[in-house]
Amino acid sequence: MSITRAGICSGFVAVIMMGANVVWAQSVPVPAPTAAADPASASGAAATCATPGKNGYDKQCKRYADADTWPTTCEQAATNILGRLDEASKQRTRDSTYDNLIQFHMGWGMGIRNSTGLWRGNVALTDSCMALDNDGDRHPDHISMIIIQQIWKKLH
Repeated sequence: MSITRAGICSGFVAVIMMGANVVWAQSVPVPAPTAAADPASASGAAATCATPGKNGYDKQCKRYADADTWPTTCEQAATNILGRLDEASKQRTRDSTYDNLIQFHMGWGMGIRNSTGLWRGNVALTDSCMALDNDGDRHPDHISMIIIQQIWKKLH
């Protein structure tokens, strides 16, 4: 039986995507709302939603239910994600070269972007990751790749 490099890569991506769906589909506890997070509260709205669409608030200054669970630093994001990986996933990441981490962009990267609030204005995480690598733009795709790179570095 002959296995081509393309066959291995596509099989690996399928496994990573399935793993990402399992890891990121886990339910996240939703904290109870606080007075400060309630835009109806005059002091809460003024103090916490200065920039709608950023920092855990949607365009109408409503707090995202999972915003308090988002990591605020690149180190925290990498550590949290690494703690959730099984040994096989850790080994697949170790076996990948640094220059080939882009293979994780669609499956694992998508899970990172969705679960850490990168598409919903997690400015603190974006700022933290950009401090490590400011060669790209502030786009969630770039930030999730920085997080993947940090995980790879932790494993090496």
